[in-house]
Amino acid sequence: MPVAKSSSGININYEITGGGPPLLLISGTGHDLTFWGRQLDMLGRHFQCITFDNRGVGRSSAPEPGYSLADMAGDAAAVLDHAIPARAGVARAHVMGFSMGGHIAQELALARPGMIISLGIHHSWAAPDPRLTSFQATRKALAERGMRDALADVSLLALFEQGYYQAHLDDMAARRVAMIGQMGDLKGWIGQLEACIHGDTAARLGAITAPTLVTASDRDMIVATHRAEEIQGAIAGARLVVMAGTGHVALIERPDEFAGICLDFLAGVEN
Repeated sequence: MPVAKSSSGININYEITGGGPPLLLISGTGHDLTFWGRQLDMLGRHFQCITFDNRGVGRSSAPEPGYSLADMAGDAAAVLDHAIPARAGVARAHVMGFSMGGHIAQELALARPGMIISLGIHHSWAAPDPRLTSFQATRKALAERGMRDALADVSLLALFEQGYYQAHLDDMAARRVAMIGQMGDLKGWIGQLEACIHGDTAARLGAITAPTLVTASDRDMIVATHRAEEIQGAIAGARLVVMAGTGHVALIERPDEFAGICLDFLAGVEN
């Protein structure tokens, strides 16, 4: 698998699937590049999908906690620089991020606007409110105590819509085992959650000029829909789509519907 090196010396593992204009997909907290797995068949028919392990998870480097979402956006930029040919001296791609990945995508668009053909901010936020901060701090405390089982349980209960969770108990049990098995020494979880707690792009979003899609779900227990409305209101011309009856990880619960929303938006963007 190819590896990009960020300016801070972090090795970032990535993969490329499909063909067409480049589309960088940024994963959420604690998830490796397989987070986007159910999207690749559909998105890969039209785009060269670039997925990667954020620092701290998968096969990427796991530095000590203390980094920021802006640092992680630098990792994403390094992947693009390594993965695709530069045009007029700049590697350019469509960029989509989910949850924490959506916040990283915001930082990337602010720091490297020339890289961004279009931006997808999915089920994310611009600044943590007290409830989200408490949720992330609780998970960070569990990780610091080495409580892998509890960390997986809390995460899965919040990630999935109640009805979907109840109807897919075998899948939830398998995901729990897989999540615990991928946690490693938990340093990555701690660092990523800490970065989420301190990340804040709210006052800077008006500087984003790329065509932007914002998504949310009406049954998301982690990020309320008004957080997506705040992002849409701050970015000129941004489009907002709220999915009905889905939880935080709508791209897993309804992969075809989510991919369709993304493809419909991307079809209207000039590459």
